Amino acid sequence: MEQYRIRSGGALRKCEGELEPGEVRLIQMTEQEFAGLEERMPHKRRLERSLETVRYCKVESFGDSVQGVMRIPGRGEEKPLSFGFYLWRQELLLIGGGGALGKRLEKLRDTLPGDASPRHLLLTVLEQLIDGDLLYLQEVEERLGAVEESLLRKPPEHFYERAIIQSKELSALHAYYEQLIDIGDEMTGEAAGEESRFWQLFTNRAERLHNHVEMLREYLLQLRELYRTQIDVQQNRVMTILTVVTTLFMPLTLIAGWYGMNFPNIPILHWRYGYAVVAMVSLGIIAAEILYFRHKKML
Repeated sequence: MEQYRIRSGGALRKCEGELEPGEVRLIQMTEQEFAGLEERMPHKRRLERSLETVRYCKVESFGDSVQGVMRIPGRGEEKPLSFGFYLWRQELLLIGGGGALGKRLEKLRDTLPGDASPRHLLLTVLEQLIDGDLLYLQEVEERLGAVEESLLRKPPEHFYERAIIQSKELSALHAYYEQLIDIGDEMTGEAAGEESRFWQLFTNRAERLHNHVEMLREYLLQLRELYRTQIDVQQNRVMTILTVVTTLFMPLTLIAGWYGMNFPNIPILHWRYGYAVVAMVSLGIIAAEILYFRHKKML
């Protein structure tokens, strides 16, 4: 269990012991430690059931407490991060998340206002979760742009496998930001005054990230269409070459079949220059066909 309290000036520092009057404290604990807390905490059992399987983000606001669960999709090869939160009196409990959540909390040092309320502390934690997401989405956009440039030159190998992986990641982020918008709307309705404005700003930020992900999903769909188009173009080129080659040799096949028949009266069959004449005619036919296909821009 790790305990932090907001010192004067807004610094978040680790601490032990009881709270001083008016002091706000943040506590990170495991699911087992949360289950061992006093049962008189309102709606505690409800959160324990939600923590058994965390599949999405949600918040529930009651008159005496605020609780919810968070599931942050992994970026790239990162694993998803799941934890719960429980806001009661002057304490914000973060349940689960392990070391990954602890690293994010370390970034909250010296970023809080000196008069932060427990709800404002929760807002700051949620803002930390999406800090840097815009830069990550820009990196994804740059990667998709590089794929588009390679598609214009030559379709890359294993394109569909990578496209499916990227599509799943964007779908998870799309649902994640949509859930954050719902949380922001819920908390905005519960807050008042300046705090309501801060929650609205968080909601607007999550909505912009949601729109950015939606744009990237459409971009990826366009790349898949471009990939199919490039594959069709390549197949058409191959079919064109096969058609030209087949057409070039069709007259020669006819001549070979004609003069291969065992009839005694075939013209120039026994002429001493017959072979040379047939060879020259064949070469002339090939040359004429090549000129024709080049004129039609098929070669």
